[in-house]
Amino acid sequence: MTVSRDKSAREKITIKRVAREAAVSTQTVSRVLNDRPDVAPETRQRVQEVMERLNYQPNAIARSLVSSRTRTLGLLTADFSDYFFTQVIAGAEVEARKHDYFFMLGSTERNPQDEPEYLRLLTERHVEGILFARPSTEPDNRHLSKLLGDGVPVVTTAYYLPDETLTVVDVDNVDGGQQATRCLLEYGHQRVAMITGPTGWRSVKDRAKGYGRALEEAGLAVDPGLIVEGDWSYESGYQAMLALLARRVAFTALFAQNDRMAIGAIRALSEAGRRVPQDVSVAGYDDIPVAGYCTPPLTTIRQPMQELGALATRLLIQAIEKPGSIRGEVLLKGELVRRDSCTVVDAAE
Repeated sequence: MTVSRDKSAREKITIKRVAREAAVSTQTVSRVLNDRPDVAPETRQRVQEVMERLNYQPNAIARSLVSSRTRTLGLLTADFSDYFFTQVIAGAEVEARKHDYFFMLGSTERNPQDEPEYLRLLTERHVEGILFARPSTEPDNRHLSKLLGDGVPVVTTAYYLPDETLTVVDVDNVDGGQQATRCLLEYGHQRVAMITGPTGWRSVKDRAKGYGRALEEAGLAVDPGLIVEGDWSYESGYQAMLALLARRVAFTALFAQNDRMAIGAIRALSEAGRRVPQDVSVAGYDDIPVAGYCTPPLTTIRQPMQELGALATRLLIQAIEKPGSIRGEVLLKGELVRRDSCTVVDAAE
């Protein structure tokens, strides 16, 4: 049995059909689509009503060829599994959609050699600007310098380029490290250990600087014997704490430069018979979802990750739509979240 369909249901909705039903030229429909001012208000309304009734979807590729605009942004990150950067990306994507832009995403999976190839692919697809959401660890940045030299709008999050002025949006890690350490000092601790992230990261240096400033405020000196390096992982926090305990140095508090290392350190302390927070108070950094549910719930610095991604995207769109925008660094403040992993030092210690 042959089922007939209404011809109008089978007909592809084109700009010509919109023009026919709105009793205007295709050029007028095009001007409405591109929000041109040279269309009478009543004509614009009539065309828009027809497009809505027909559920007309403009051909994005064709529109980009006419307008030389793709409204597409590139976003490069080092690792989609990293909580900080996934939250930054989430905030960036929501903000882009608010302004009728969309991101093409790429991850180098911490292999910097892949980055120039990703940039080539993105520029071939005519992205209008590029957001770098990754840390400053790559030694070879010639491809990024070339982008800037070519006038491509670029904004970075937590990424700094030597000898170049970038638009950078980041968290004030000096302030965050200072807040976390000061919190421990306020509980009366004077021997505060620290587990850092890997050498070479700007955030590691800044959080350590904040740690030092808080100690200096309290009239205390930094003791290198209380500092151990990790690599951001749970395991490295566990191993770093074992190393600290093996040194047999006295400490009653720990600032770990991220939550995963803090949680790994808490496990090592527990296995060594040290109670948290009764024997050792612990503060982390990031406020990842598990921080509020581990045992005990972790005191930490909450980073405004999605806000950071949204702001970086707004600045990127501004650089596209208003060329010559001033470049510089914008820092957002982290927030201290007090939980049960910290308490007042035992006076007998």
